[in-house]
Amino acid sequence: MKPSSFQTTIENQFDYICKRAMEDERKNYMLYLSRIAKREVSFSDVGDYLVSQFATTDNYSTDFQIFTLNGLSVGVENDLLSEALRELPDKKREILLLFYFMDMSDSEIADLLKLNRST
Repeated sequence: MKPSSFQTTIENQFDYICKRAMEDERKNYMLYLSRIAKREVSFSDVGDYLVSQFATTDNYSTDFQIFTLNGLSVGVENDLLSEALRELPDKKREILLLFYFMDMSDSEIADLLKLNRST
């Protein structure tokens, strides 16, 4: 059975509207891509300083000198600093590690080491 001319007209109109909608959507998408492309910057165009900000560095436990005090482990990355800390007497080393690396106040350190705060 052959469709009527009215039905053919409706089908043609629907076909036209679908194609028009697809074409408009394609144009919108291409405009969107061009707007994004205007803001994008290639890594080759960016300076080394900016690219290095995106880099990450792996930290391994072998990179640190580990000091153990009262059940706490403190890692010192700087070799020169760790050697200087090793040469200190135990009490002074513990106080420095607790204060600078564990962010403890002098009263907290005194309570932990059972010392007077003024010591």
